Amino acid sequence: MATYKESVGTAVVNFAGNNPAVVDGQLWYDSTNKDFKYQFPATTPAATWSTANPMNTARAYNFATAGTKSAALNFGGFGPPITGKTELWDGVAWTEVSDLNDPRHSNAGCGTSTSALSTGGTSPGTTANTELWDGSSWTEVNDLNTARERLAAAGANSTAALAFGGGTPSVTAATETWNGSVWTEVSDLDVARNQLGGAGISTAALAFAGSPSTADAEQWNGSNWTEVADMNTARYALGSGGLYTSAVAMGGEPKTGKTELYDGTSWTEVTDMNTARQTLGGTASNNTSALACGGDAPPGSPSYTAATELFAGAGVPIGAWSTGGAMNTARSTGGGAGVSSDSALAFGGASPSRTAVTELYDGSSWTEVSDLNLARDYVQGNGTATSAIASGGETPGGRSADAETWNGSNWTEISDINEARYAAGVAGANSTSALMFGGSSGPVTGGDARTELWNGSNWTEVTDLNTGRSYVAGNGISTAALAVGGYKNTESPPNRNNTEFYNGTNWTELNNLNTARNQLESAGVYTSAIAFGGNAASPRYAITEEWNSASWTEVADLSTARTNMMRAGTTSSAVGIGGATAAPANTGDTEEWSGSSTTIKVLTD
Repeated sequence: MATYKESVGTAVVNFAGNNPAVVDGQLWYDSTNKDFKYQFPATTPAATWSTANPMNTARAYNFATAGTKSAALNFGGFGPPITGKTELWDGVAWTEVSDLNDPRHSNAGCGTSTSALSTGGTSPGTTANTELWDGSSWTEVNDLNTARERLAAAGANSTAALAFGGGTPSVTAATETWNGSVWTEVSDLDVARNQLGGAGISTAALAFAGSPSTADAEQWNGSNWTEVADMNTARYALGSGGLYTSAVAMGGEPKTGKTELYDGTSWTEVTDMNTARQTLGGTASNNTSALACGGDAPPGSPSYTAATELFAGAGVPIGAWSTGGAMNTARSTGGGAGVSSDSALAFGGASPSRTAVTELYDGSSWTEVSDLNLARDYVQGNGTATSAIASGGETPGGRSADAETWNGSNWTEISDINEARYAAGVAGANSTSALMFGGSSGPVTGGDARTELWNGSNWTEVTDLNTGRSYVAGNGISTAALAVGGYKNTESPPNRNNTEFYNGTNWTELNNLNTARNQLESAGVYTSAIAFGGNAASPRYAITEEWNSASWTEVADLSTARTNMMRAGTTSSAVGIGGATAAPANTGDTEEWSGSSTTIKVLTD
């Protein structure tokens, strides 16, 4: 009897079991189980809250929060006593940073982890005080026109914000806009309230819930408030965040873990938080990604918690690339740093001329921040969105040895690398620790093998790579790093698939990539990484491969093939930034990676 392949041909692949090389959407015939199958990227089946590391100081009374699920700032609150404590979240843990100048609780906050605003509150009397966070310290700026507490705020950063509602101490509907210098009174809320939730930016915001206990929601269009769909559960003293079309409401009074999502039209109740609480801090990028922290949690008399939880919405792709916000400046050959797709930094590159532009990503949009001191392309980047290094690169004068550190608000020149080079690989957790390897340097043909270690003060040459190469990708930390792919022009073919592991002392050859290429990117750690994009001669690649500490496996492709990208993140949450497409042309497009998983479906009768 003829086989399926013999009878039908190869239009539908014949495979015994599940096909490991299948392309998403491709149909194949499982000859073992006698089924037709296809696969597609998996998505999270339901919205979930997960427990994360707690704050350093338990507190409540609607202290303020800014940022995203992976890069957040909280400030103020009541512990007791009234406090100005500020803590920075990097996606893993909270770190205490500079306090507010004016300790207070019941204040409002908005912005990012590096550019935030705190306004209003109780300190101990009702205050109009406003302070600006620049990534390292707070500065007092012009006050609100109306002193108030238990208000809400919305804004993309510290230069443009909206403050609304609150108590003066009587309940108010007053709304004010901030332009980076002064507050201006604008149209009132339709419903006066305090202890309300807020989301959005200064020209497109959402106000919801509040006291007296209400489910009312309103939308701000830059001029006026308009009533929109009510929430399902009336409440106040809640956590909130997101966009005016995509928001999260979490917890509230009476002490609850209830979570509701707004999609621009209606509210939907989803899974409760693990810890029911009120007067908590909360922030979100959109209705699929949020953080909740602190609050008054247990039943009975006030009892303050430091508990932190992370929210992931239903339908978020697992193991797939999805479109994120585009950069303000399209470019390739820049440097990238960051811990996830919600917290990334991109700097330098060509657009098409060499640039010093630096942009910060919050999971939704890019914001221009302080430029590099030296414009350059083919620059190496490592670290986080608040603690990064830019090293080497190419300038109009040739290869550069210049290195700079980023502190969340500014770049500072540090000691030069020993050998000027560009297109090297780099690994490192922050601005005090880095490993640079390979690249193109003046004295070496075919690709450099030299490796340098940064200890926070100086660069020191350590053991060379086994295979010298340029346009190599790197990931990990300074004592446990991977060097992936690259280009060696003295060999044929010149494109490399080599993978090497650095253990703090020596480099060891490991299993190769499936596809040799250069000008690719890699994100993650030495035991769990992804490599994506790149090229080999003329074609741009969309290929993504995943490393499991032993071998590389091809997973879902990038949406757009490209080379010379920037990167940030890990195998569970990464971002591919900009690059050069097949046009060729520089792009500002961003793609977000959400882990590795697919769903296989069987065609039934």
